[in-house]
Amino acid sequence: MRTVTTAEAERNLTGLLDSAALEPVRIRHNGSDLVVVSALQFEQTQEQLRQKRIRAVLESLDRCSAEAQANGFTDEMLPDFLAR
Repeated sequence: MRTVTTAEAERNLTGLLDSAALEPVRIRHNGSDLVVVSALQFEQTQEQLRQKRIRAVLESLDRCSAEAQANGFTDEMLPDFLAR
């Protein structure tokens, strides 16, 4: 079984799919096994990775929003800020 990192998988989706058509491919993230992909699981795995990235972005936005509010930034200030 071939093993790749999430970064490698994202950079070379075509190669991952080609490999997964021949044998399962293990994807590791931060040193831990994340998933094993076969050709039939490829689409589902891609959607799971996409959802994980979306959650990470939303969590980051929530943290930024909380920090801005804690520092006195208000919704009324937003139009002027965006106009710059």
